[in-house]
Amino acid sequence: MDIERGNLEILLKEIPYDEIQLSERPGGRRHDYAHVDRTLYLEYARRIFPACSEDERSSHYELLAESMRDDTGGVQSLFVLIVKIASRLLCLQGNAVKCRLNEMLRWREISFQLGQEVFTCALLAAEDIRRGVRTGFFAWEPIIGSNDMRLDHILKRGLAENHFHLNGSTKIFELNWSCLMNQIEDRGRAFARFETILQHDYVERSERQGFYGRCQEAALYRLYLFSVLHRDHYLLENVGNLLLKVEKRNVFIWECLSGLQEMIGLAGMLYGAVNERGAVLDYALEKDSYDSNNNSCRLLAGERRFLYACYRSALGTGAEAFSAYDKNIFYRYLVLRTYFRSEMIQVNRMVGFANFSEYELRKEYFVEGKKEYESELVRLAVNASFQNQNIVSLEARLCPAMDAGGLARKINEKIRATAEDDIEQKLFFVLHFPKQREETYRPGEPRNAAVRSRTARQTDAIVALLEKEGGLGESVRGIDACANEIGCRPEVFARYFRYLLDYHPPVRRERAHSLMATYHAGEDFLDIVDGLRAIDEAVLFCGLSRGCRLGHALALGISAADYYQFKGNRVVMPKQDLLDDIAWLLVKQEQYGCPLDGALKSILETMFYELFHEIYGGRVKGTGTMFRYPDYYNSWMLRGDEPSAYLADRDSFLRRLAVVPLHKPDRYRFNKAAADSIRRVDQYRELYVLYHYDRQVRERGAQTILFKVPCGYAELVRNIQDKMIRELVDRGIGIETNPSSNYLIGTIRKYEEHPIIRFNGRKLKDTETNMSLQVSINTDDQGVFDTSLENEYALMTIALKKAKDGNGRYLYDMEDIYAWIDYVRRMGITQSFRMQEDGKAQTSWTEVNWKERDWKI
Repeated sequence: MDIERGNLEILLKEIPYDEIQLSERPGGRRHDYAHVDRTLYLEYARRIFPACSEDERSSHYELLAESMRDDTGGVQSLFVLIVKIASRLLCLQGNAVKCRLNEMLRWREISFQLGQEVFTCALLAAEDIRRGVRTGFFAWEPIIGSNDMRLDHILKRGLAENHFHLNGSTKIFELNWSCLMNQIEDRGRAFARFETILQHDYVERSERQGFYGRCQEAALYRLYLFSVLHRDHYLLENVGNLLLKVEKRNVFIWECLSGLQEMIGLAGMLYGAVNERGAVLDYALEKDSYDSNNNSCRLLAGERRFLYACYRSALGTGAEAFSAYDKNIFYRYLVLRTYFRSEMIQVNRMVGFANFSEYELRKEYFVEGKKEYESELVRLAVNASFQNQNIVSLEARLCPAMDAGGLARKINEKIRATAEDDIEQKLFFVLHFPKQREETYRPGEPRNAAVRSRTARQTDAIVALLEKEGGLGESVRGIDACANEIGCRPEVFARYFRYLLDYHPPVRRERAHSLMATYHAGEDFLDIVDGLRAIDEAVLFCGLSRGCRLGHALALGISAADYYQFKGNRVVMPKQDLLDDIAWLLVKQEQYGCPLDGALKSILETMFYELFHEIYGGRVKGTGTMFRYPDYYNSWMLRGDEPSAYLADRDSFLRRLAVVPLHKPDRYRFNKAAADSIRRVDQYRELYVLYHYDRQVRERGAQTILFKVPCGYAELVRNIQDKMIRELVDRGIGIETNPSSNYLIGTIRKYEEHPIIRFNGRKLKDTETNMSLQVSINTDDQGVFDTSLENEYALMTIALKKAKDGNGRYLYDMEDIYAWIDYVRRMGITQSFRMQEDGKAQTSWTEVNWKERDWKI
């Protein structure tokens, strides 16, 4: 780990805030803004630098002490260290703070852990002190860009955001923090929802229960510092007395919470600006600066101005300088702020979708029911994206309601919150069905029955909305299935996807369009083969066709050898999934003509027969022999069908095959990708029914098993990946990639390892014929991952620039990297569902029909 980054994490994330002494004590331990206690440092350095010896960690401490001294060597301060690091990574371009392109990856690692404002506001304060000026604009973009003018010029030609979860794409931490710092009272219910503390591997119950108390103290520190900055004697006297009582433990903070909230309300009335709804969003968003900061990022301006002013007073001298006591209060505030942020932004370095889900669920905990902040959520997510980036198309993912009226209100609410007509022309919605793992077996119900029932109702709501007169249906362009795919496979949504993809709106509409589809598949998986099978199921069962897309699809592109090495060549998964994966892999190997070593084939076949016996043994009637894997695969092909259709007796079932139902959704109960000749085989149908409805089969299949990856398995998987890529190219199905999301959730350890290069490396290297998928770069939940679309492009740019081969030689030429970035940018625009469906939109965006000369940069 970067030593400076590790030292900052120790000071701002690891050492508890109450270890920071507010005033010097004679003798004993001393830890404050100007001096780091050595024993305390070494205690927490063991966690941050586990691979270092004690002597090395001691050297890190000496380096920290030296780094905290200013250029004269006279002043030692945490704030000096922050400014030093910010100055090396950032620069001023005009009046805007930018990141130096060559430092983008390091900046990403440091700022992602601690927050960008900790550094940007410090740099601005230090530069303004040096220049003798004072900044008045703080509503800059949520994520700062790079100082690479050439990259900026490319991106300003237009970007499409094709994978953007609306509620997860706001500035989650900043929104919740501002709301909490202004409305700290009566928040016990929201904090009670924190079942775990995510930034640590383990946590005591007392720490979870004390989380609310820590945020109460942060609100107290913030108001105190605000009072000091404004020299408001009345506020300072009241808040200062309260702070002193709490510090001396004369009272608990919760005992005087009403008084603190009253003082916050007074600060809001005296200083806070009133927005167009008559609400004060943040008392630190002051009246005198509101007009110059009243854009879509206005909610960010209050906290940024507050931090900027604190840094000026912590770094400066003279009348406006903080006392040592105030500096330590500011240090404590930064630690508490970082602590809360670590519970809202995925910074704990754990992989897997389940970890992400813990963060994702929290995104609105502290703004729910706070209408003024809920409105800012959409402004920050959508308006800020359009304001600061030249986005020509944005697909906002939104969960559909259970009825057409609720869905219409939901969409209208989001559109109204943008409050800008030009954004409405570029914003549209993809309605995504959330996946959900099935917990228990229920007699008489198929797998994932609850999700199937919910999806049926949501599908009816979507169709009813599209049938209504008016232009609201025009904003709905696609469908998706999102969330954790483990335990909820594409078969669950297959019937409804096929129905909606085949749905045609009334022909009387002048601008009628069909829905397109994307599907989150191969993002999180128990084994690469399991992810590949999910991708195949999404295509075959859900009816994805030319112009449709897959979300993430990491299983299709990551290195199989690296993955299995990372897993120690051991995979633990349910027996049912492993049985399905082996049968699927063996059949696909034959269909694709991939070479397969005889010994490996024997191992896989033996495992198939053993697993089949363990799960289905004694349950399949009418056969004295074991099912062969091609037969099992044929039964697997039926999983795109509606399970209830197979509960009829044989004669009734066969009659249904020949009848076209009157009710339109029922016409999609059978998947056209599977031939009726398969459905007519009794044993295939029987096995399918057992898979869904037999209790013993379900319980046996849910048992876990350790799969030891045999020799040659990774190479076979690699060959299957290549064949599937070629097949998707032929089908015209693209991939929505999300670099930071995949870096944090998946197993890739560097941005240059992202499979987007394998999906489409044209412009960077020689590629095989028909092996280049259509790809786009997107953000996913940009609030949870603290990123932006331009930031994703910049991170990929510098990652490719720094990528080296095994001999230390650079892999890519810079000219080729810029050409590739522009190439992917253009593909993103043409990949948009609106671009594919709306002829008028196509003629309005000249990017679509570019000429060859436009490729020159």
